[in-house]
Amino acid sequence: MRMRDLQKLFLALVLAVGVVLVGSPTADAKELALVNKTGENIIVLNCSPTISTSWYNDVLGNDIWPNGTTITLDFDRWALSDTWDFQVHYADGGSEDWYQVNVRDVNTIILHPNGRNEYL
Repeated sequence: MRMRDLQKLFLALVLAVGVVLVGSPTADAKELALVNKTGENIIVLNCSPTISTSWYNDVLGNDIWPNGTTITLDFDRWALSDTWDFQVHYADGGSEDWYQVNVRDVNTIILHPNGRNEYL
């Protein structure tokens, strides 16, 4: 085989692998369900990888997360770390933090009053 033919074959192989990787779901895709059973409405939910020194923007935006409801966070676009920290601010002015939650090992977090939570 000539050198030019080998170069074409290599380029075709690289392109084929690239198409497969772009078209397939990432191994880091992860959805995490958070259930608000705190008895309070939550007005701010901040998340950040544990390795970060600051909180990411409020994921709720202008929404209120009512007690008794569930939200889902998509970690496909955030796949920077296995462990994340969460902070909520309640409508009454209180707040709570949860540190080093391994989102790889958990599918659902049920938030209860006074920092009692269930991890499923």
